[in-house]
Amino acid sequence: MWQFEKGLKATVMSTELIIEANVSKSVLYKALNFAREFESTYSAYRADSLLNKINDNAGIQAINCSAEELDIFEKSLAIAQESKGIFDPTIGIITQGLFGFGKSNAKIPTEHELTTAKKLVNYKKFHLSQTSAFLKEQGMRLDLGGIGKGYVGDKIIQILQENGATKGFVSVGGEINAFGKKFTFAIKDPFSQNDVIALLKTSKEPISIATSGDYERFIKSQKYHHILNATTAKQNYYYTSLTLLKNGIHSTTLDAITTIIFNSPPEELEALSKKYEIAIIAISHKKKIIFENYINIKLNSIELFAFQ
Repeated sequence: MWQFEKGLKATVMSTELIIEANVSKSVLYKALNFAREFESTYSAYRADSLLNKINDNAGIQAINCSAEELDIFEKSLAIAQESKGIFDPTIGIITQGLFGFGKSNAKIPTEHELTTAKKLVNYKKFHLSQTSAFLKEQGMRLDLGGIGKGYVGDKIIQILQENGATKGFVSVGGEINAFGKKFTFAIKDPFSQNDVIALLKTSKEPISIATSGDYERFIKSQKYHHILNATTAKQNYYYTSLTLLKNGIHSTTLDAITTIIFNSPPEELEALSKKYEIAIIAISHKKKIIFENYINIKLNSIELFAFQ
């Protein structure tokens, strides 16, 4: 599927990173190093990361950051404000602190724990200056898991293009950017280990694709999946799989928007498709496929299959 002169695969941010482009090996490694540096800076799992330095100083003091380090925080806050908190980068007290997603001590919190911790999820109390970041209340925690992979994907495309790439493909755990070449991407059937439910055949125009679901990351059962509504601190069950497509290189936006749309009922999908200028392929737990395409996504074709 991905026949390029140059390419690499690596594990970064606990997920698979694939980069393929018509550039030198040194450029590919430059892109890989960016992803690794991002992980060391923003990982919720590294005690010495900038993210956890900000977390550890919540309610105490602001932490100095460069303009480059502040960029993803600024983008996260913009989406949080636009979504009125459905997406919220301060949800770390729930995702990391209570559920412990990705940790060996993951557990299902009690209603009392959720109600108490939910009071500390508030993007309006995450303050950025031109040189610092500050969580205003003790106990607050940042978690960029809902936007980080998309952000890395966009930045890698930028690195490739700045170094002469005319065709390329980047996948960061399923957050996909592609340009300059025709590709075929498969969407996994969420009810089967081996089947696919759709094939997306791209044109050479730049495109971003984001897929998320409740079937790969959960605690004990899909009832406790990782895609939380930050305003309720709970899971919704409208869909088991969600794929978004947008013209251009926009994985940062799409990554965050998947959280918003995953927590939005089916009757709102048409309006959301129009609002964000995206195509939506949503699959319900009853094996119903919902397709909304307000704009003309630059694909050669979208083929949807019936469930077996």
